[in-house]
Amino acid sequence: MTSASPSKNTVTQANKKMLPIASVALLTAAMLLPACSVVSVEKQASAKTISTQRGNIVTDNKLSSDTASALLSAGLDEQACMQQFDLCLTQLTDSILNKHYRPALAIFAELHYAKARQLADSQNCRNALARPPLDPYYANAPLSDDDAKTQQEETTLCLNNYQDRLFDAIKYSYTYLFYDSLTHDFEGADESYRSAHTQTRIPTDNDIQTQDIYNAASNDVITQLYRSTENSDKLMNGKKVEYLTIPSARRDSSDQAAIANRAPLKGKATDQVKVMKVQVDDYDLGIYLPNENNYLQNAHKQDSALADLVSTYELRLSGLNSVSKRPGLGISLVASLDDRYTITIRQLLSSSLSGRLTNESDNTKDSEPSSRIYPTGHLLLTGLIKPSGDSVLDVLSSRQLDIHLYNPYQTETVNILNDNYPLAANFSAGYGMWLAENQLDSVGYLNLITRQPDARLPKLFMLEPYDPDKRVIIMLHGLASSPATWVNLTNDILNDDKLRDNYQVWQIFYPTNLPILENRYQIQQLINTTYEQTDPTGQNRASKNSVIVSHSMGALIARMMLSDENLVEDLDRLDDQDILSNSEKRQIRDALKESFGEKELRKRFELHSLPQVDTAVFLSAPFRGTDYADRWFTRALRRIVYLPVGLVKTVTDNLATIATQGDLAQNPLGALYLQNGASQLSDKSSFIELTKDLTINSRVTYHSIIANNDADITKGLAQAQPDGVKIDLSQAVEEDAKDERASVSVSDDTSELPPEPLVAAVTVDKNISQALTQRLSDGIVPYTSAHLDGAASETVINGGHSIQTNPQTILTLRRILHKQLQE
Repeated sequence: MTSASPSKNTVTQANKKMLPIASVALLTAAMLLPACSVVSVEKQASAKTISTQRGNIVTDNKLSSDTASALLSAGLDEQACMQQFDLCLTQLTDSILNKHYRPALAIFAELHYAKARQLADSQNCRNALARPPLDPYYANAPLSDDDAKTQQEETTLCLNNYQDRLFDAIKYSYTYLFYDSLTHDFEGADESYRSAHTQTRIPTDNDIQTQDIYNAASNDVITQLYRSTENSDKLMNGKKVEYLTIPSARRDSSDQAAIANRAPLKGKATDQVKVMKVQVDDYDLGIYLPNENNYLQNAHKQDSALADLVSTYELRLSGLNSVSKRPGLGISLVASLDDRYTITIRQLLSSSLSGRLTNESDNTKDSEPSSRIYPTGHLLLTGLIKPSGDSVLDVLSSRQLDIHLYNPYQTETVNILNDNYPLAANFSAGYGMWLAENQLDSVGYLNLITRQPDARLPKLFMLEPYDPDKRVIIMLHGLASSPATWVNLTNDILNDDKLRDNYQVWQIFYPTNLPILENRYQIQQLINTTYEQTDPTGQNRASKNSVIVSHSMGALIARMMLSDENLVEDLDRLDDQDILSNSEKRQIRDALKESFGEKELRKRFELHSLPQVDTAVFLSAPFRGTDYADRWFTRALRRIVYLPVGLVKTVTDNLATIATQGDLAQNPLGALYLQNGASQLSDKSSFIELTKDLTINSRVTYHSIIANNDADITKGLAQAQPDGVKIDLSQAVEEDAKDERASVSVSDDTSELPPEPLVAAVTVDKNISQALTQRLSDGIVPYTSAHLDGAASETVINGGHSIQTNPQTILTLRRILHKQLQE
């Protein structure tokens, strides 16, 4: 008994020691087991989830979740896949067991585009862009012949692979997008799936991602094919280009044809004309352009189909209140014509200093109105790449790709495999590039205050290729301004589908230092010539129901172009001031007649309304002048506003002497022709005296938009005209700027009353009291000067003189245009 006890005690003690160790091990294992789990659930913002679901190689520079998941399911690493790309595709194909083939097309499209981007960024492909060494003796010395040959071989191989991957990305994404319209000739094709999924299918994230890949790959191909000659981009290797002949017997290449933008070849303007054949490695690419003069005017030169093609993917448009777009298929592009007109501050200063302007050295030609009509120099295009083939396998194996470039104004849908699809467009891009390229605002100011060697005559700019089926909006800017003043108004018209489809914009750029009578004559000549050249018979819709929109000085010119009065009959009453003797008056009359010739002089005074225009909108118009032009600081400014030297030279020495001696300022008749435009805006000028009571042709409907810069007076007007009041919600009112009544605590709620909003605009539908009319003013032009009896509508906008940029002005104008379309 006693001999067994020690042994038993030893075992018991040992067991007691082992139990805690086992417990610790079990506890540790239990704690470690959750750490082996690969799934965890955490909350995140819904926006992040959506962004992750919709991102792909185009938007986030990483593979989409679907493609990444497919690689993981096949046991493939993304980096290894890019290194052994062909082997990766084979193994991925073997791993896709789903009977539906369409999702796989999206995966392969993204992988091909990802590989193309990787190759484009690789050193071997970038060597194609490398410049020759600058210094042969140092670190950047040229390679040896053997090394150069090896590098060239590696670069060629890289470029060929890059091109193949881009083309494959296009073919796979195209096949995915138009899967339901293709014949399913691949192994295991499920025709029942095809018939069950029609074009009414709701787009998925995968659809959007794959369309992005199709667009991005198409963008890379098209823009690289059209790199300008100054660009050294050579990512398209082994490119062979053949420019096709456009039959000259049927093509009218004259300036007049370009302005009218008629179809140069038989058929419709929307037809596609094959202008180029391009061979890239073993791919054949056909290039097609619209059958319009503006789009084909470069192609007939046999050296280019277009110049400087820029994708809107590469443009950031700033300074616009919105960007006008149309969603759909294709890449939005802008093509800049090589002979487009441009004007910059540098050119204008060069003109002043050297005596000639490079763009307008031929003064004789510039005097002709037809030479100052400028079709748009920035053409909008939408590009699509269509692989040949009507079945899935035919498309994927195709080596023929056709690049179609459409005019998005004319073509809204495109037919692909017997189905119509909307065509994408960016309507702001060409307009934005034109404004950015031409320093119009600065040129407008400089034109006013610099002595030019020649009279700068008005110019007309078409903002899109002429369309015979669209009504015309003619825009006339004001003093010291330019077409740039219309940027937001024009862009909002482009952004309104109804207006964009029914109107085209012509903008006039004129020198505001010219006498207003001369400007009217020159501008009207210019407009008449444009109508004659675009539509000689006057049968087009574009030659009817035109609209003039004008601001400030431009409104005075516009009203004269809509009147049929003979101002010659009113000249005698200007002499009633009896400042000069009869002999001096005769001297000036004779000198004027001798300078212009009596017939030419009468053309300046005999008004004839434009027959094409039936609607006018006047903004901040000083019809009865303004005393602002006579205030001391304005008079000082008027002293540095010069008449163009060319105009002064058209008068005789006698009249020039009168002007030099200062007698002209005292003579009403002479002031009509040798007083600058700024001075003629004075309510005391002979021009205002002559034109203040002009009547507008009865067939013209006209509207007035008048500014008032005193918010309290606008509020009073709103109380008198409660109907048609628009409240200003363009900006929030600061909390500490609440109405005083809100701070009076009647109850717990009254202290939280919101601030009283300002009045943005008032539509005047009855007579305004004289007490208000005497106080209404935009700070420059009083209401009494801007008001016109007989206006179809009159809207008072809360703001200053430059109301053409005011959203309420733009909205009012859009309403007028919509109403005109209904009448």
